Amino acid sequence: MSAPRTPHRLDVQRILRYLRGTQEVGLLFPAYGYATLEAYSDADYAGCQDTRRSTSGWCVKIGRSFISWRCKKQDRVSKSSIEAEYRSMSEVASEIEWLRRLLAELGVQCPSPIRLHVGNTSAIRIATNPVLHDRTKHIEVHIHYVRQLVTEGIVELTYISSEDQPADLLTKAVSTTRHWFLAHKLMLR
Repeated sequence: MSAPRTPHRLDVQRILRYLRGTQEVGLLFPAYGYATLEAYSDADYAGCQDTRRSTSGWCVKIGRSFISWRCKKQDRVSKSSIEAEYRSMSEVASEIEWLRRLLAELGVQCPSPIRLHVGNTSAIRIATNPVLHDRTKHIEVHIHYVRQLVTEGIVELTYISSEDQPADLLTKAVSTTRHWFLAHKLMLR
């Protein structure tokens, strides 16, 4: 702020162009519908060219409205796509539990189990199988929080294809046309 340079001006111009181009875009929170939580989880395996760390992306909606989302580079390198997906599932599972408790405090009861859509069937199998295999020992114990929520009946894991996965918008570069298509498809659900 004290000594702006050309790169700073260019960044501000880019932000202003973005804001001008998205004036008609907004979030819709309809007053009708049920308080049903639903979540989507995705990961971009080894997507960072420099560090080969994966990117987690997830979003949670209540009824037809998205209320929480996040896109973040994972804090360590995953050894497999399953591990990257599992880390993303663990993050959104924590968010689901927090939102469920918050809504309960506000007097809104959400039906259980809360559906978590995941695009990796192997990650779903690991989360629902109580036996820890040698090939999964490298995944830290705290990530098995997902398994605990599944066992307790709080979360239900379901497969979702990449073309229907809204969390793809947070983890992968998509064309403007695909972005528009996914956004409108989500509004119709």
